[in-house]
Amino acid sequence: MSDTPLLEVKDLVAKLPTKDGELSLINGISFSVGKDETFGIIGESGCGKTMKSMTILRYAERIGLKVVGGQILFEGEDVLKFSGKRLASYNGNDVAVILQDPMQALDPLYTVGDQMLETIRKHHKIPRKEAVEKMKNITGQLSISQEKLSCYPHQLSGGMLQRIVGAIVVSCNPKLIIADEPTTALDVTVQLQYLKLLKDIQKIWHTSIIFISHDIHVISMICDRIAVMYAGNIVEIGTKDDLFNNPTHPYTKALFEVASVGKIPQERYQTIEGNPPDLREEICGCHFAERCPYLHGKCNKEKPCKTDLGNGHEVFCWRVADGKNN
Repeated sequence: MSDTPLLEVKDLVAKLPTKDGELSLINGISFSVGKDETFGIIGESGCGKTMKSMTILRYAERIGLKVVGGQILFEGEDVLKFSGKRLASYNGNDVAVILQDPMQALDPLYTVGDQMLETIRKHHKIPRKEAVEKMKNITGQLSISQEKLSCYPHQLSGGMLQRIVGAIVVSCNPKLIIADEPTTALDVTVQLQYLKLLKDIQKIWHTSIIFISHDIHVISMICDRIAVMYAGNIVEIGTKDDLFNNPTHPYTKALFEVASVGKIPQERYQTIEGNPPDLREEICGCHFAERCPYLHGKCNKEKPCKTDLGNGHEVFCWRVADGKNN
């Protein structure tokens, strides 16, 4: 993995106007993704994981999400300044997305092979014969039989559909793939096959991956580094070993404790007490304060500063900043 980041997000702030007021969905987050790296984003539903990825792609503008601060740098270029042909090239050629439901990415009226050919010809501007050869090469490397290419989406299993979508995505030669909850609808066996597929894609095409999930066990199998999100904020970020061996933010600890309960059949499933904050309201302090067992006065008054624990392990918590990690 190169030391030079492929993607850098700096102090990103984004708000969504609604009839009931503005929702602060992204609150000054910063992170980077290296070349050939798999970077994980994890958190509860509604924490801002998907909105963050859609903002990186510039898709969020279509639903009215407005970036009001910060930068998104791709190979040093400010993505927020892209327009016209540069923006079109960025979406598809530079960065591509794999959605949770592959049926959203496929047209039910055309065979998957025809859809892949159309994508290849659109992005590479090559004759059909050459596009067919490129398709055969890609599908062969991803163990997709030629017979499957003549099928319509409804004729294929969920696992095969994800494999087809993966092939279509890499046919554009993107440098970064954003995989948004791609294993949610798959059973455990197919999940493992799909994670292997993503690793194969990364190895063959040297892509970076942002992998978004609420499933800690899935994240642990594929990611090099992980950011933990809560209510539009990154609360902790570090390597997989850092987070699994030394989870430090109270929310990270609670998230991991809840996820581990299911390993013991007799034990009841736990939840994190309380509810996420109302993002329409201005929050001066820590967004996790009202659910935190370690709450003290400062937590409700000031946004936590970053504490660097070394090796890129960063935590945003006043308790940790005061030297109380246990």
